[in-house]
Amino acid sequence: MIATGLAILVVCPLVLLERICRALAGRDVFFAPHAEFIGLIPGKMGSFIRNAYYHFTLRSCPLNNRFVFGTMFTHSEAELGNEIYFGARCIIGMAKIGDGCLLADHVYVLSGSRQHGTPDVDIPFREQPQEFTQVEIGRNVWIGTNSVIMADIGDDCVIGAGSVVTKPIPAGSVAVGSPAKVIRARAAQPTSMSGAV
Repeated sequence: MIATGLAILVVCPLVLLERICRALAGRDVFFAPHAEFIGLIPGKMGSFIRNAYYHFTLRSCPLNNRFVFGTMFTHSEAELGNEIYFGARCIIGMAKIGDGCLLADHVYVLSGSRQHGTPDVDIPFREQPQEFTQVEIGRNVWIGTNSVIMADIGDDCVIGAGSVVTKPIPAGSVAVGSPAKVIRARAAQPTSMSGAV
């Protein structure tokens, strides 16, 4: 509780600046540079500071999540559940992530699969229309290192390391590969949040 209180005090100036500018401009103003800055604060205190900042700037983020060094969000529309663990250098877009998820190091959750438009040969890629959509990850999902998530994942899934999720994964599945394919169903067992990090 003391660490959380100190973290809230530390991020107050950043939160106030972003909230005031956001109210005036009608969009995120300093959210991205703040996310980059606080992502580089090391140690446990860095995790508390990231949680405190995102608690006040994301659509929803309880104060019981853990954000390891280098983890950052690119869209303030992200919604987080309780007791989620983010490994080192995760980058999260417009995502909705359920309770008790574990994201290993270097997991990228994109804002859908069409962020950069369609390949029209007459228009440079940077000028093509972008489409951002919310990717939903269910409760109690474990995503392995170096995975890229572009589509929804149901509850109680395991996504193998290095996988690229391009199509929705049904609940209770183990999926691996690029593109990720379901290789089997997980054994039926009750979801328990008591052991979540």
